[in-house]
Amino acid sequence: MMEFNTLDARTLREQIEMGQIWSAWIDAEDQKRHSFRGSLRWEQRSGRDYLYSRKRAVVKSLGPRSEATEQIFAAFHAGKAANAARLSSLATEMEQQAAILRALGAGRLPVMAARTLRSLRVQGRHVAVRVIGTTALYAYEALAGLRFNAASTATGDIDILVDDRNKLRLLAEDDQEIGLIRLIQDSVDKTFLPRGARDFRLTNDKGYMIEFVRPEPKPVFRKMPGADPLVAGDVEPAPVIGLQWLVHAPAVEVVVLDERGFPAPMRCPDPRHWMAHKLWLAGREDRDPAKKLRDREQAAVMLRVLRQHLPQFPLDAAFLRGLPGDLRRALAADDPPARSTPQW
Repeated sequence: MMEFNTLDARTLREQIEMGQIWSAWIDAEDQKRHSFRGSLRWEQRSGRDYLYSRKRAVVKSLGPRSEATEQIFAAFHAGKAANAARLSSLATEMEQQAAILRALGAGRLPVMAARTLRSLRVQGRHVAVRVIGTTALYAYEALAGLRFNAASTATGDIDILVDDRNKLRLLAEDDQEIGLIRLIQDSVDKTFLPRGARDFRLTNDKGYMIEFVRPEPKPVFRKMPGADPLVAGDVEPAPVIGLQWLVHAPAVEVVVLDERGFPAPMRCPDPRHWMAHKLWLAGREDRDPAKKLRDREQAAVMLRVLRQHLPQFPLDAAFLRGLPGDLRRALAADDPPARSTPQW
């Protein structure tokens, strides 16, 4: 049976602390990749020193050595050193905080999923992906300050929904554009491999799977900008019916903890939309019976969480108007009767 328990105040406080450390670290990491990418150095031309900036394939002269270019050179290298020191200090703080969270048993998200999400955030700052499926429950429990039991969250994969209205773009440390296979193998686990050419799934030698999916376009032959692999031979997100709902839904962004206590950023659909999508899946005739039962149970437990712990996501008329009629009726049938007095 799918259930949940609220977290104690100490665990919640330490989780908040880790979220603050992560926020500071990722800001510094973004600064490193934006402001201190490439090199800035003196080069001789015709017997004179010139300051040259090199970023990716772009080489730009900032002018001959002068008081102004000396200041640019000094500011760049001082800022780069300060940024490196800040990242190192925050990394140490994060490791110490992770140890506290491990001692509290607060870690939740599978390590492979956490590494994947961190890598996507670090190397694709503006990449529009969302976590869907069972793994999204880790984000919703963090939002609500509770913990689902193992029956609710058990899964051997992570489903990543790609917004194919725009092409993804990932950059490695050397400014080279890379694909999803290289990203996962370099920063998550080198044993992740596709089953064949243009596959949508990567599996490692422990059987953990990372699946990339996208909404099925309408009409189905419509060419979407983000449908093609990022690079030749890369994975290709699979079109799946019904995902338009989740890609258009409002998003929530949450920092969750992996099994070792380290933070991972997770972007998911609004939990109401996730719950309604699970109800829709459970009602499909072509859905596997075992999956239909799990979908219905997950929708039911999420409905309880929304009503009891997430008042900021009301199941009000404005939300219900956006649902198909059969789903509105399904939710109304489960609506509790109105009360004239509180539950004292």
